[in-house]
Amino acid sequence: MVGCIARRWKNVKMLTLCLLLSLCLGTALGVPCCTGVCDCEAHVVTCESKSLSDVPMCSASEVNEFTEMRLTKNRIVNPTFSRIPDSIKTLDLSDNNITTITIDKVRNVMESLDLSGNGLTSVPILSKLPSLHNLDVTFNPIPSNLNGFPDAIFRQLGTNLTSLHVGHPETFTEFPRTISTHLPKLDTLEINGAHARFGNLPPTAFEAFELVLKKLYIRNTLLYAVPLTLRRLRNLKELYFESNPVQDYGLLPEAFSGLNSLELLSLKNDSLTTFPAIVNNLKDKLTTLILDENRLLFIRENALNMVNGSNIENLYLRDCQLDRIPGAMADDSGNYLQKIKVLDLSKNKIQSIDRNDLHDLHSLQNVSFSENPLAYVSTLAFKNLGNLSFVDFSNTSIKVIPMALTNVARHGLDIDLRNTDVECICELACFQKYYKSRNFRVHGDCETVSVKLTDYLEMTIPHCPNFNGTVFPSCTANV
Repeated sequence: MVGCIARRWKNVKMLTLCLLLSLCLGTALGVPCCTGVCDCEAHVVTCESKSLSDVPMCSASEVNEFTEMRLTKNRIVNPTFSRIPDSIKTLDLSDNNITTITIDKVRNVMESLDLSGNGLTSVPILSKLPSLHNLDVTFNPIPSNLNGFPDAIFRQLGTNLTSLHVGHPETFTEFPRTISTHLPKLDTLEINGAHARFGNLPPTAFEAFELVLKKLYIRNTLLYAVPLTLRRLRNLKELYFESNPVQDYGLLPEAFSGLNSLELLSLKNDSLTTFPAIVNNLKDKLTTLILDENRLLFIRENALNMVNGSNIENLYLRDCQLDRIPGAMADDSGNYLQKIKVLDLSKNKIQSIDRNDLHDLHSLQNVSFSENPLAYVSTLAFKNLGNLSFVDFSNTSIKVIPMALTNVARHGLDIDLRNTDVECICELACFQKYYKSRNFRVHGDCETVSVKLTDYLEMTIPHCPNFNGTVFPSCTANV
């Protein structure tokens, strides 16, 4: 009798476990909804890449209180808005074939509408979306004149619109006058893509919102210089001037002279060859500088004189063809970038880290060398980096775990060695003792045996010959 009860109790527990597992998997994968075409999960109705020709039918019970609907990458031409659930605040209709929008009734809750990558030839009438804050019409063949950006529509949008995204490589030939005059609340503006005739921004481009604009994106244009009218944006906090062939001489100091509130500057893929001198005018507030995908090759020893004592905390130099860590990161007294916390040098041509590279950058927390042909790290590197918490060596040519990491006294250092060819041999015993005492976290696999680095350090190394005779001081070579 007792055995029978035990077996039944065991079966109940197994059934309960299976039910819990199925619920977890259902939550992770989403529950089919809207006639089984979409997935519903975490307040999001996802119907992406389903070859839909229209908005699917959704019953009120299955999408009740869902706030976001994603219909991107389908074949919708004229979406039936009556099928959009009334609770949806964010609607993504990007990358369809939409040429016409007809909104059937007032929708007071909808706040964000993404129409990018469609076939619209004019900004549609959106008067029945009185709460719309964010509108994206990039990559639609909308002419940038009054036909494409009608006065009446933007007069109505100006009541609440705070974020606008526009641009097309063939039809965006000028800055629409209606944007300049009817959007007094705009705090985010993106221009993504422009025709060659789009040669500059007029002095009045930001007239309606020059004191409220916080974020400005100007991407994928053929602008030969940073527009001088940018200096009017005295409260601008983030400027993304990216993928514009301005080159070094196009960074006009006058254009940056009024940007007294700028905290983030991205000059990604702007055909630069030198460290931008204009940073000197922004160093009081600027904390993040992004220079990715420029052909810097190397940064001259005196290049960072201009940011001596700056407040830059995040510096991104990804894919800049650098063949060494810039020697100017810190002078002999370590003054140049003393506040830097994040340094990303990934996707360059750096082969070695020498003893004085990055020395005395006391605030440095995260540094990445990922996707470099890095093969050598001096054992005297990484000294006096008391706040370093993460080092990324992933996708490099490193074959040994660098002993230089033991110079980092901070406990819990995170070390990424994924996709490297680290040889797991007994000589790792020296590193293993620091690994244990300082609670280092190591990510990656051995190249010589099919085992994770952590497993090798914890389970195999202690069985190596003379393991107990390996002491800390003798483990650090003076290289």
